[in-house]
Amino acid sequence: MEVKDLQMWLQITNTLVIWIAALYTYFANRNRVTNERISGLQASLQTRLDGMRTDMDHRLDGHADRLSRVEKDLEHAPSHEDLKRIHARMDEVSATLSSLQGEFKGANNTLHLIHTYLMTGGKQ
Repeated sequence: MEVKDLQMWLQITNTLVIWIAALYTYFANRNRVTNERISGLQASLQTRLDGMRTDMDHRLDGHADRLSRVEKDLEHAPSHEDLKRIHARMDEVSATLSSLQGEFKGANNTLHLIHTYLMTGGKQ
């Protein structure tokens, strides 16, 4: 092998090594940039999720407080048995009121007759 042949093979090898290094650098940097973007997006998403989680925790705490107050108020609400007793008492009051209404109609009629008698002086 002559020096020119050896020099040509060294140039070819040198060119191939440079191209391989350039391709490796290109793909390595492309993957690094992609990985950095993905990591940035993950961090951003995690920050947003933490904010949403905190907001949701505050909202759920507020709902829990409101629910506790409603449950406490419902403890003092009348039960079905209480409502049955109230309804029965209202039925009794209604019946008594109907009876009184009839009696007052009769008394009104009597007062009307007395009034008529007094106004006419006992004459028909």
